[in-house]
Amino acid sequence: MAFARHLPVDMSLLRLQDNHVVKAIWEGSERVLRPRRHALWITKHVDELDERVINILQAVGFHHILKVSNMEINHILVTALVERWRIETHTFHLPLGETAVSLEDVALQLGLPIEGNVVTIISSRPLTLFCQQLLGHVPLENTIRGNKIKLSWLNNTFRQLPHDAPDEVVEQYARAYLLLIIGNILIKDTFASMVHLMYLPVLADLQMVVNYS
Repeated sequence: MAFARHLPVDMSLLRLQDNHVVKAIWEGSERVLRPRRHALWITKHVDELDERVINILQAVGFHHILKVSNMEINHILVTALVERWRIETHTFHLPLGETAVSLEDVALQLGLPIEGNVVTIISSRPLTLFCQQLLGHVPLENTIRGNKIKLSWLNNTFRQLPHDAPDEVVEQYARAYLLLIIGNILIKDTFASMVHLMYLPVLADLQMVVNYS
């Protein structure tokens, strides 16, 4: 079987092979992976967003990211890349050699800045304390897990901005939209269902967000 499946001669190099998805494939069991995608109100109603919020999202360089979630995913390509990813080297092992996704790829494909201030948050207080001040709402207890909140709470709480909303509320909605973009598109957890509140204090001064990497 090793010859037929083109396995390495020295299997000791693949220390984590027993836990790798490709092990099942070499044993004759194949599957197509389908990344989790959760429908967000803002991604389905981009054209209906209040102009004041759009101006903020554009200023921080995140507005165009809303369109990424509506792009078609090539599930077969994603599956092939997962199969070729080796945890031992953190690279994709391809017939022509090894490769990996770089920060330059992120900048070119998503248009996000990769140079600037580093996002580091250290706080001895529960990060949920920032919610009332920066979001204008406090998450329900059943929507909180440690310092993470459910995206569904953000999605249901922050939809269409009221027409008579003052500037403070406009900024609160913008922060909520940014958290949704981070948690659902850019930096997903395993289930793409929660977002860490460590990003919320970084969004306190929206004019400074564009300066972060």
